[in-house]
Amino acid sequence: MDHVVVDVEIQKCIEDLPRGWDQTEDMGVAVACLWEYQTQRMRVYGPDDMLALRERLLKADRISGYNIFNFDYPVVWGINKSDWLKLPSICLEMPASTPSLKSVLAKKTNDLLRRIWQAQGFDPDKWQSGMGGIKLDDIAGATIGARKIGNGADAPKWFQAGQIQKVVNYCADDVAIERDLTDFVDRYGFVIHKSKQLFLKR
Repeated sequence: MDHVVVDVEIQKCIEDLPRGWDQTEDMGVAVACLWEYQTQRMRVYGPDDMLALRERLLKADRISGYNIFNFDYPVVWGINKSDWLKLPSICLEMPASTPSLKSVLAKKTNDLLRRIWQAQGFDPDKWQSGMGGIKLDDIAGATIGARKIGNGADAPKWFQAGQIQKVVNYCADDVAIERDLTDFVDRYGFVIHKSKQLFLKR
C-alpha cells in the first residue's frame, strides 16, 4: 500500500486574512512535508511544487494526517473552505457520475482529528461547541509521549521573514509526530484525550 502522511504550513497569518480560517484559498502553502511509508523518506514541497504535491496525494492509496481533510486539502488546491464543504464527499453510484476531488480524497484519507470528533459524536463537517481545543500536541503528548517543537502560528511569520529552514524543520517534525500517532492508532485503536482512552472508529 502506498501510504503517506502529510502536513502543510501556510504563508499568511490567520489574523491578516479578513475571513480568518475560512479563507483557505488565499493562505498559500509555505511548506508541505510528506512521509512515504514505502520508501521511508520525507519529501518536502515548496510554494512552486503544488502541482507535484497534488499529483502525489492523488496517487497515494492512503493519506494520514491531523485536520487535513477540511484544512490542508483546500489550502493545497486553493479552494475556498465554504466551497470545499459544499462539495460531495461521496460519489454517487451512477454511470454518468464523475467523482469530485473531495470524494476521491475522502475514500483514502485517515484524518485523526476527524476520527476523534466522530468518536465524540460530532459531525466533523459542522463546527459545534466542544470541538475546539483538541490539539495535536496534547493528543500526541498524552498518547505517545511526543510533543511539538513549536507553534503553527509562527510558521507563516518565519516564511515571511525568509526563515524557510525553520518552517521545513517544524513541518517535518509535525509529520513525524503524526506518522507515529497514526502507527499507534492503527495498532491499538485509541488515543488519550483528557486522561481517558478514546477509541476511534475505523
